[in-house]
Amino acid sequence: MNPWKLILPLSLLAACQPAQQTPFAATIPSTQNGSSSAEISSPVPTANPAASRTPTLPPTVTFTPSHTPTITPTPTDTLTPTLTATTAPIASATGTDPASDPNNTPPPTWTPPPPDPASQVDDHYHFARPIGEDGTNWVDRTYPYGGTSGGRLQVHHGVDLANPRGTPILAAADGVVFYAGSDQTTLFGPQSNYYGNLVVIRHSFTTADGKPVFTLYGHMDRVTVETGQTVTQGTQIGLVGGTGVAFGPHLHFEVRASDPNDFGSTLNPELWIFPFRNFGTLAGRVTDASGNILYGATVQVQSTTMTRYAFTYADDSVNPDPVFHENFALGDLPANYYQVSVTDNGRIRFEKIVYVYPNRTTWIDIQLNP
Repeated sequence: MNPWKLILPLSLLAACQPAQQTPFAATIPSTQNGSSSAEISSPVPTANPAASRTPTLPPTVTFTPSHTPTITPTPTDTLTPTLTATTAPIASATGTDPASDPNNTPPPTWTPPPPDPASQVDDHYHFARPIGEDGTNWVDRTYPYGGTSGGRLQVHHGVDLANPRGTPILAAADGVVFYAGSDQTTLFGPQSNYYGNLVVIRHSFTTADGKPVFTLYGHMDRVTVETGQTVTQGTQIGLVGGTGVAFGPHLHFEVRASDPNDFGSTLNPELWIFPFRNFGTLAGRVTDASGNILYGATVQVQSTTMTRYAFTYADDSVNPDPVFHENFALGDLPANYYQVSVTDNGRIRFEKIVYVYPNRTTWIDIQLNP
C-alpha cells in the first residue's frame, strides 16, 4: 500500500429520520462547497499499536475549518426528509483519516509535559481494528458513537468504517462466535433485518463492573464463520457489505456489555480500540454551569495544524463507559497540544489547552462558563 496515495472519502447514501430534540443541537461545520468538514482521507499504514511506522502525509495536505461550530441553547426543529424507510440506517456520509494532519507527530524538540493526574484514566484497550491495514481502518468522524450526524440520523450505537463491498472484516480480539447469520429472525436491533448479515463475538474479558463483553459486526455482504466457532484476533469473519438498513457498503462496529441481544447495552468502541502508534484518545464530560450533562454539544479540538470536532452523546439511549462516565470521546488524535473549546452563539463558553498523550486516553472535564 502506498502511504502517499490519497483516497477520496467514501460517500454512503443513508435514509434518516428526525432525531430526538435535545437542549443543545450539534452542528457539523461545512466546507465552502457544502460538504461535511471531514479531513481528506488517506491510507493508514497499520492498525497495530506496536508497529514502528506512524501515518504521515505530504506537507501540502492540510485542513482548515470554515467556521467555528456553534451550540443552540434551545431546541430547534429538524427538517424531515421524505423517505420510505422506517428506520434510519447505520451509515455515514464520509470517512476521516486520522493521518490527515501532515505533521501528525510533535516535533522532536517538543517534550511532552509530565502526566497530569487529573487527565489520567484507567484505559482498557482490548481491540485491534476490525479492518486490516490495506483498508479504511479508521472511524468515520461525521457519525460517531452517540451522534446524529448533525440531527440527520438517529442516535448511533456504534462506529462506522467505510470500505468497498468485499473488504475483509477481522475479529477485533480472541473469542467465541455468539451468533453468525442474518438478524431476520434473531433480534439485535430495534427491528428485524436492521444489521442484515452480522457476527457477534463473546470475549474472555469483562467490563470494570464484571459484565461480559461482546463485539458486533453489522451489514456484512457475507459471513465466513459459524456460531460457536472459536476465533483469534485478526481472523477473517466476513466481508463488508450493505445489508440491513444501510444503503452503501461499510462496517458497523459495536461493543456491547452484559446482554448481546440488547440494543441498549452498547459502549463507545473508541475507548476499547487501540490507538494508532503515537496517537491518543481524548474523552471527557461536558456540563453546563450548574453541572448538568449537555446533549449534542459540539467540542472543537484544534492544534496548530488541524481541527477536529467531537459531539457529546445526543441522549441517554447510549451508555457512558463504566470507568470513565464520559459523554464524548474523540479517538486517533496525533499526540500533541490542543486547544479545546466550546462556543455558544459566537461566545466562547469554555477554552483550555490540553496535551493528548500517545497510546492512551486523556481525560478533560468541560464545564461551561455562565
